[in-house]
Amino acid sequence: MRLKARPPLDPIYLLTAIVVLVHVSFGGSRILLSLYALTLGGTPLVIGLLISVYALAPMFVSVKAGRMADRIGHRVPMFYGALGLMVGLMIPALWRGLPALFLSAAIVGGSFAFFNVAAQALAGAMSPPERRSFNFSTLSMGYSIASLTGPLVVGFSVDHAGSVWAYAILSAILLLPAAILSSKRRIPMARSGGEVGGKRSVLDLLRNRGLLAIFVASGACVTGWDLFTFFMPIYGTRIGLSATMIGVVISTFGAATLAVRVFIPKLTRRFGEPRTLGWAMALGAGAFASVPLFENVAFLMLAAFVMGLGLGCGQPLTMMITYNRSPAGRAGEANGIRQMANNLTHMFVPLLFGAAGSVFGMGPVFWVNSFILLGGAFLGSKRF
Repeated sequence: MRLKARPPLDPIYLLTAIVVLVHVSFGGSRILLSLYALTLGGTPLVIGLLISVYALAPMFVSVKAGRMADRIGHRVPMFYGALGLMVGLMIPALWRGLPALFLSAAIVGGSFAFFNVAAQALAGAMSPPERRSFNFSTLSMGYSIASLTGPLVVGFSVDHAGSVWAYAILSAILLLPAAILSSKRRIPMARSGGEVGGKRSVLDLLRNRGLLAIFVASGACVTGWDLFTFFMPIYGTRIGLSATMIGVVISTFGAATLAVRVFIPKLTRRFGEPRTLGWAMALGAGAFASVPLFENVAFLMLAAFVMGLGLGCGQPLTMMITYNRSPAGRAGEANGIRQMANNLTHMFVPLLFGAAGSVFGMGPVFWVNSFILLGGAFLGSKRF
């Protein structure tokens, strides 16, 4: 009797598993950065500077990583991005102090950009049009799982082992994805469809009004996501929450993003991608504005959950719309520009909002960002 051979694992599931492990380390490090900097005497302004450094290196490498993925494939930038993350996260474990955090933030930010641009381009390149919504939704559920798991790993590690060991744990998590990416046979050699000859300019893509609108909407959405993970540890510390409870609140946001992404293929089939994106970002804006009104953990978890339902749609929809609106053979480059726009906001918004938080408190910071999300909702909902 012959045993039936197992069907091969769908590549999107392997890619998603790799993304989960990498994003647990990267996303967790952003929360750990705020918690550790506070113990070292960092002010909201200093922490804002640190978060901005996360976005500085990606400003220079995102487009190059996208072009590399279009030209030679996706495995190489993903592999070296994972290795760079391991190195960057070990720096605070070996060298203590605020200067180490600045160096770590630069290396981690640039390395993650190299990995992430290629990973998202691969999700589109391996997808036939009829399956693209499913693949991007699956990949985004991986980000949600990481957003749910990362804060819990960091909160538990900080409370039981300290911030230094927490950095070492986040670095060790990356050993498995780096090992998988070192094998040429495990990662499909998909490339973005089409060939583009002649000189290629970023300005060509920025002149595309549909792409430009989605770049801005994506930046607004990710700014809301990142400012929540940036300010929630500060706000939670001020109202007396432990690191574990702060992690639980942020993980509630991650749980909501995971839940809503299961339904994205159905939502886009019924309402279309732009309309779904616009209403989702508006919902997130309302929840974001409510956070400084609460000090009770249960109400903060409720606000975080509603915010996650809204902003959780942003990442997969902006990835999907960017890929669909990109010229042939330039999907990776367009995704690199989208992430460059995200990192432009990452770099300046925490700095500006960190200074504002030091002067005006947390309330105005949350409310102003709510208006930014509403602007992104308007642009994201437009059809071109």
